[in-house]
Amino acid sequence: MHPDADLNDKAEQAVSANQRVAEEAQASLREAGPKGLDALEQRFAKEIELHRAGAPSNERWNRIALALNRVGGQYDNYASGLYWYTNLEKAKAAARASGKPILSLRLLGRLDEDLSCANSRYFRTTLYPSAEINQLLKERFVLHWQSVRPAPKVTIEFGDGRKLQRTITGNSLHYVLDSDGRLVDALPGLYSSGVFIQELRQAADAAEDGRKSGNYDYTEHLKATRERLLQAWAADLRGLHVSLPAGQSLSEADLEQRMGSGNALWQRVTQMHTIQVGFDPGVRELMGRKLPAQPQNFPNAMTASLAAVGKSAVEVPMLRTFSLFGESAALDTAKNNYMLRTKIFDYLIGSSARSTTLDQINDWIYARIFLTPGQDPWLGLAPQGIFTAIDGNGELR
Repeated sequence: MHPDADLNDKAEQAVSANQRVAEEAQASLREAGPKGLDALEQRFAKEIELHRAGAPSNERWNRIALALNRVGGQYDNYASGLYWYTNLEKAKAAARASGKPILSLRLLGRLDEDLSCANSRYFRTTLYPSAEINQLLKERFVLHWQSVRPAPKVTIEFGDGRKLQRTITGNSLHYVLDSDGRLVDALPGLYSSGVFIQELRQAADAAEDGRKSGNYDYTEHLKATRERLLQAWAADLRGLHVSLPAGQSLSEADLEQRMGSGNALWQRVTQMHTIQVGFDPGVRELMGRKLPAQPQNFPNAMTASLAAVGKSAVEVPMLRTFSLFGESAALDTAKNNYMLRTKIFDYLIGSSARSTTLDQINDWIYARIFLTPGQDPWLGLAPQGIFTAIDGNGELR
């Protein structure tokens, strides 16, 4: 039997109502790599297209979506169609075979589950489905993710059957690695789509230059990127009439000190770059599905006035949600790219990081940049010296 014919059969079985049959087929497709996801997408292309266009869910669609998530290794996979390795050695082998670098995501929780840490949820909702980013990821990278530790969750029970479930604390970041796992670049936390694209392209170019030249020392790329970010940060401050010494190279610490306390100056910096924050139709569709339904017996005036114009009656009330998230993404982008990323580069350029492994670098970033060291079992959520009047401070092991 032709291998593709077997994959096609597995694709059909992957959405079987028989759970055992479905799970075995999903495992086979997952093991087949990106070809397994391709087979599943081709078999259910019509259903995927309809769902991306806003079609409601039903029992059959839920089975299709679950199969896509498990084979692709990412929750909401229907929106992005990305295949993620969870074994770095397999990702390296795929990178060597394709000549592409690796985009390796480290996160709290799992990318193939709904309640991973907040940043990773925003990645798969607002970045990965974006048409331009999606094309870039598929064409220029082999994708990999690894969980650092489970994401802490909290459930609030209201006593009448209603529950509110959230994750609390946690952060994630993208590493760009060459095919042997050498670190090329790092992007901490959430980015707006425009900056994410720009930085990934430059990192992919650096990795490709290293592959072609045989020079796998990416220190000069890190130095040049750090200097570019510091100069852009300083230019923004000068644009806001913040006094800076002329003809002097400023460090991240110098510039951070001039930002003052709070977010006031950061928000003014983000206003200079809001054009970089936006959501294309595919992202808006997925974001819209994440919003709770409007109470049917309490319609607001805007919904009522737009009831005759079809889909816009749903979309327009979401505009404020998108706008608020866009403002938050812009603020995070400025802080992550200017402040956190330059700190990471300063460490990576230093001699102390030259002989460390990627896992050791990741441990340092989580401890020193994200302030959630692996040695703290409570991730800063149970600080000492605070009286809660709960037995054992509420800590259960």
